[in-house]
Amino acid sequence: MRYLPLDEIEEGMILARSVITEDGGTLLPKGLKLTKDHLQELKALNFTHLFVGVGPEDFEAEGISEQTYSQALSYVREVFLNAAKKQNLDYKGVLDVVDFMVDEVLNEDVLFNIFEIRNHDNYTYLHSVKVGIIAIIMGKNLGLEKDQIKELAVGALLHDIGKMFIENSILEKRGRLTYQEYEKMRFHPRYGFEILCGAPGLSRQSTHVAYQHHEREDGSGYPRGLISEEIHLYAKIVMAADSYDAMTSGRSYRRTLWSHEALAQLAAEAPEKYDPKMINLLAKSVALYPVGSVVLLNNLEVGLVTDITRGSVKIEFLTGEDKGKKIALKANDLLKIERRLS
Repeated sequence: MRYLPLDEIEEGMILARSVITEDGGTLLPKGLKLTKDHLQELKALNFTHLFVGVGPEDFEAEGISEQTYSQALSYVREVFLNAAKKQNLDYKGVLDVVDFMVDEVLNEDVLFNIFEIRNHDNYTYLHSVKVGIIAIIMGKNLGLEKDQIKELAVGALLHDIGKMFIENSILEKRGRLTYQEYEKMRFHPRYGFEILCGAPGLSRQSTHVAYQHHEREDGSGYPRGLISEEIHLYAKIVMAADSYDAMTSGRSYRRTLWSHEALAQLAAEAPEKYDPKMINLLAKSVALYPVGSVVLLNNLEVGLVTDITRGSVKIEFLTGEDKGKKIALKANDLLKIERRLS
């Protein structure tokens, strides 16, 4: 399976992961043989990348099932849009899907290993769901109890709900925000906290995630300028997951970072901005080289990452005498990944 820019996708390639719309529906199903019309439609909708593969083995989901992922996206979008319309909010769907998400993660030894197939218009909802998945994995690796992980997950999925009270012109802006726009954006954690407070089924701990996910260890965050010991554990987890996903998803005004680059940058900003324990936990919870990455090995051959576990990275050689051969690289092997190429 390869994760390629849309411009590099050719007719006849097989879609290895479904293209999910912002409401959780399936625009194009995995296993589909792509046509010129499909590619033109995706380009018109501003999709930027696709997963493509060659066989049935490419179509297995990792960690969170595609159905659960789609449901989470649908419920998060519904709640966010109702908040924007100032309608009565029903969190039952979010609470139900959190049960599925937590159960799936707890039943598997998984790393966060998702590139998103997105366009410019569905960033907020996809971002919320991915932050939720990362937070669940981090909570599991930290040894939190199941009920605590659920509280964390609900807070993570809803951490950006306050953005629904920010002007669309600011939320949808492709370039950098002006000072005045940024000052308005700084209010979204407070808005989120206020809308979630007192909601039936939501714990106070979940609401603090929305309130505190932009605080920083040294007090330089917002909206209250809290320092380390004043920041809730769940918020510390989500602030790391939130920043990581923002860095690796990219926006039009900022270069997308690869996983190892984002982790290095976050580590460099700890302990001033982030709790070092949370960054170390994040590094153990996300794939350094996600499936679909093309990497350079220390023998100067090029490989494709086909699978990843906590103990090994499976590589298919793309060059050299071993082209087509698949091996599992472990931490102490002489053969290692030097850097990521694409």
